[in-house]
Amino acid sequence: MKINPNFKKIAIKSAEEAGKILEKHFKKAVKFSYKKDWSVVSDVDLKAEKTIIKLIEKNFPSHNILAEEKGGKLKNGYSWIIDPLDGTTNYLSSFSFFSVAIALFYNKELILGTVFNPMTKELYFAEKGKGAYLNGKRIKVGKKQIPSIVVLGKGRAKKDFIKLHKILGRIIGKYRAFRLWGCTSLDLCYIASGRIDGYINPGSKIWDFAAGVLIVKEAGGKVTDFSGKEWDFKTRNLVASNKKINKLLLGLVK
Repeated sequence: MKINPNFKKIAIKSAEEAGKILEKHFKKAVKFSYKKDWSVVSDVDLKAEKTIIKLIEKNFPSHNILAEEKGGKLKNGYSWIIDPLDGTTNYLSSFSFFSVAIALFYNKELILGTVFNPMTKELYFAEKGKGAYLNGKRIKVGKKQIPSIVVLGKGRAKKDFIKLHKILGRIIGKYRAFRLWGCTSLDLCYIASGRIDGYINPGSKIWDFAAGVLIVKEAGGKVTDFSGKEWDFKTRNLVASNKKINKLLLGLVK
């Protein structure tokens, strides 16, 4: 399908405008509270999300929106998926590994994704069938056959922590290094740009995954659930890597 070029324009503009808010308040006193699942939400999350929603609604009033803080549902037609601050705990701890993540679905199929780290000014973007880019330059996943670094993520449910613990036990002593950085969208972008080799996450949400998933796939990577099936919007367990490493990682999670 032909994708309206204004979708890309507004996705990038929205991410950059939200990024300005995050950058402005970084390392400053920020009000925050805990949700029912003990994840953190700050007033900066809310300001950034409102900015993104306002721009999308102004330009595409008929489109559906699912945002982390506002809520909503993925629907047929066009649905924007928004995480205004992926890595809130990092942000509040003055650790500059966080991002704005925005994805667009059409009839529940991913067609566009953008991830922006306002501190490094790295903007990742992908459009279905057109490749993945970092600040306008084409990126590709790495070519390793055995991972040097495996990055882990996690959901908030107890079962997700239990699964993560089991996976970690299998990784230790088998591969050179593992990391848990706390920002799913950037973790996936690091797979797409070849900076890391594998990513495993049990239980995060669609707004954590969506934009990064498309960027990995358009960079030539493979993204599956823990059974090895191709990722779709219902998937909450995720393995991402180049196609050579995917089978090795699935052996850690099955």
